[in-house]
Amino acid sequence: FRVLNMVYHFPESIFNQEIFSPLIYAHSIVFPSLGDFLIHIVSFFIATFYLVNYKNNIPAKNKLIALFFILIVVAFAILIADLQEGLVLNSNINFDINYILDLSAYSFVGIGTLLLLYISAIILIKAIIFRFSGEALPEKIFFFLFISIALVGIVLSWFFFHINPIHNLWLIIAIFIFSFKNTSSKVEFNKIIFLTIIVVTTISYGFIRFSNDKEVYSKKFIAKKLAKEQDPITEYLFNELKPKIEADTMLQNNLNNYWGNKETIDDYIVKKFFGGFWNNYFINITKCNINDTIYIEDNKKDIYCLDFFNEKIKKESYNTFNLENDIHFLYSDNGISSYLGKMTIKDSSNKAEKSSYLFLELFPKSFSQALGYPELLLDEKEIEKTIHLKNYSFAKYKKGNLVNSSNNLYYQTKLTSNYVIPELFQFNTQEIDGFEHLFYQSDKFSTIIVSAHKKNLVNFITTFSYLFLISSCMFFITSIFIKLPPFSWKFSLTDFNSKIQFFVIASILLSFLLYGWGTTYYIKKQYINKNKKVLSEKIQSIIIELDGKLGEKSKLTTTDMEEMTYYLVKFSNVFYTDINLYDKSGMLLATSRPEVYEVGLISNRMNPLAFQKMHNENKVTHINNEQIGSLNYLSAYVPFYNKNNKFLAYVNLPYFSKQDEFEHELSEFFTALINIYGLLFLISVIIAVFFGNYIAEPLRLIKDKISALSFGKSYETITWTSNDEIGALVKEYNKKVIELEENALKLAKSERESAWREMAKQVAHEIKNPLTPMKLSIQHLQRSSENAENIKEKIDKTATTLIEQIDTLTTIANAFSNFANMPKTNAVKIDVLPIIETTIHLFNETENPTKTTTIKLLTSLQNVFIVADKDQLLSVFTNLIKNALQAIDVVKRDGKIELIVTEKPITYLFEIKDNGEGITDDKKDKIFVPNFTTKNTGMGLGLALVKNIIENMEGKISFTSIPNEGTSFFIEIPKA
Repeated sequence: FRVLNMVYHFPESIFNQEIFSPLIYAHSIVFPSLGDFLIHIVSFFIATFYLVNYKNNIPAKNKLIALFFILIVVAFAILIADLQEGLVLNSNINFDINYILDLSAYSFVGIGTLLLLYISAIILIKAIIFRFSGEALPEKIFFFLFISIALVGIVLSWFFFHINPIHNLWLIIAIFIFSFKNTSSKVEFNKIIFLTIIVVTTISYGFIRFSNDKEVYSKKFIAKKLAKEQDPITEYLFNELKPKIEADTMLQNNLNNYWGNKETIDDYIVKKFFGGFWNNYFINITKCNINDTIYIEDNKKDIYCLDFFNEKIKKESYNTFNLENDIHFLYSDNGISSYLGKMTIKDSSNKAEKSSYLFLELFPKSFSQALGYPELLLDEKEIEKTIHLKNYSFAKYKKGNLVNSSNNLYYQTKLTSNYVIPELFQFNTQEIDGFEHLFYQSDKFSTIIVSAHKKNLVNFITTFSYLFLISSCMFFITSIFIKLPPFSWKFSLTDFNSKIQFFVIASILLSFLLYGWGTTYYIKKQYINKNKKVLSEKIQSIIIELDGKLGEKSKLTTTDMEEMTYYLVKFSNVFYTDINLYDKSGMLLATSRPEVYEVGLISNRMNPLAFQKMHNENKVTHINNEQIGSLNYLSAYVPFYNKNNKFLAYVNLPYFSKQDEFEHELSEFFTALINIYGLLFLISVIIAVFFGNYIAEPLRLIKDKISALSFGKSYETITWTSNDEIGALVKEYNKKVIELEENALKLAKSERESAWREMAKQVAHEIKNPLTPMKLSIQHLQRSSENAENIKEKIDKTATTLIEQIDTLTTIANAFSNFANMPKTNAVKIDVLPIIETTIHLFNETENPTKTTTIKLLTSLQNVFIVADKDQLLSVFTNLIKNALQAIDVVKRDGKIELIVTEKPITYLFEIKDNGEGITDDKKDKIFVPNFTTKNTGMGLGLALVKNIIENMEGKISFTSIPNEGTSFFIEIPKA
């Protein structure tokens, strides 16, 4: 559809818009206009989001697909620099952001489209890394592959396409940033902010560099045009005047007697036809018939007049802008340039209707600086052939002497040795006093200098500031409507630090906006008031002059038009403004600029609002805002009375020649304002970050202390010297921590006493069990002593029973002693695997001699180093393996115990797995409680002891169990 759309320009209504004109921008067959450029990039942007949204459908483990996407993205990212260069160099769009008021809507379209290109590339880079890294290739290998291809692409583009590597450094940075994956919203947002700064820096550098290149082309164009000193306005206006002069009846009737009345006729022609704009020229008029001759001073002889001028045209003429043969631009060897116009006037007194020829030589007084709006008289295509000169200064030297210069820069009167003059028809550039000067040697006598301000760091900062503001607004607006990466971040002010930073930065931005708006309003108001004052003073001066020339008249009518026009043109040149006269009904009587009305740019009727104020409300003065097309200007009206105080006309002064100056001043003000506030904004961000961190630091400290607060372990107070609100909070915190520590000690003491009481009951109960058979045995022995029969056998039996019960009591006492008094820990760096192997061997030899249960160590690790007490660690594995053996009923099944050791990032995981009877759900919560046991024998202190040992090593112990299937104990201990 897009191909058909481009080829057949369908729909036509869209392609007829100005944005699709190649006069604005044309880069290639793919990008023939700015409109096509915009459609292509927006389409690509949408396609990018579609691809990212459905990236899970792309095979992630396919290496060729991953390589294909990497190559495509690198090529696309490098292409962006070429597109930006084409956008600047191959267009008539202004991208000099230092003068933001000079930017057009197309400037912002170009900037926005360029930002979309970078956003699309960044989205693709992130999507490719997140999709293929770690899948198609290991993360490190994928990263080095991506970086390598990008670097190769950048180098190749430099060698073959001369794309400066600086334009593509952002690509390397983007790959680095997204290769470190982090799904945190805050981290993602910080990545986007950092990338925005990098991209805006790249775009700013591109605009500065490419604008400099374009400026060089413009300077060369201006220099060549200035060398010829051609003016399209002059040529256009002359061709407009030509038929009027040729049809003038006064000339037709009196031209036959031209040489007898040369001064009168020449004065008539100049006054009637060559006022206003034409005062920029000295005008020399010569009339020629076929047989007329003129005397040439240099040759000391007479030659035919027509032959002289035709030969002059043949030798010195250059092509003119309008390609007409009736006006010729002449450039002589001595460096003098001029226009020569030719007119054919029929002599009405001659019955043969023979024609005479008028040759008008126009010698420029200075570079054309016309009043008012002569550019409005030009066709749009003619205007496009000219260069807007307001940003340039220029000078022309003849034989080393300054013959003309613009008013923007003061040049030396003579070319000095400080200047490096190029060869004939060559260019040379020099930097002097902050200006870049381009020198052009147009002929052996003439040197042209075109100058402009050199772009410096301030220009770069200004460009960066504007673009960062534009891109931030664009990113923020886009993120409101699009909730896909990288726009899926969430703006939140959840922490105190963020709130401080946000409100400080927001205050700076708000003050900037308010100050900018207020100052702009004030400057504009002051400018308008100043112009109104100047306009009022100027119109009063003109009234005085008109009173001296026309004040004796009782009435002004169209019959006085010639006289009125003469004076209006004269005063227009003196006061450097256009002047119009309207009669009592608001109809135009005379003007210093008749061509404006003749071509229909302005109605010959007075402005309706001004007429209402002056005629109906009898205002003494009225200054009105008026408009011609997109040109806005002030227009002043006052009534003009004769010496008898009788109304003659309304005098009107349109005042618009300073509008460009105002916009230029406003742009410079905004440039300075943006630079100052850009610096303030940067400082405010730094202050906000440090100030926010400083304010939030005690809160963060309190948070960390509270997080570290562990009941029964850590009761650390905070040291804070300031006696402020934070100090009061810290004081209360410390007070509560001390109270908590005291209460914890009391609670611990109470729990210990309670535990010992419970333990005493349990021990007493356990002791009673062997005491009963001991008592019975003694009593039985006592009764048996009365009967001496078999006394020895009975004593032996009783002794055996007593020994067994005493052993039981010893076991109870030892277990109780071990639990109550843990030996001092001797923690060292040890390898756990030999300890486990020793324990397994011990159990296989003693507890499991028949090998009815298999005990295995399963691990791929060679060494497992931790910091622990060897004896305590041996006790841990002994207890757990013994419990596993006791849990297995070898009658029902063959026993299997596995010790599995695996490595985690910062810990080792030990799993002791058996296929025993398992633990029922009602007993799981009590499994680590002292004196609880699932067996018929034992004190129930083994697992409690194990838990205590593991926790002292800063480890963790847990278990899972399924009744009748088995149990797995998990121990996690930090690496050494």
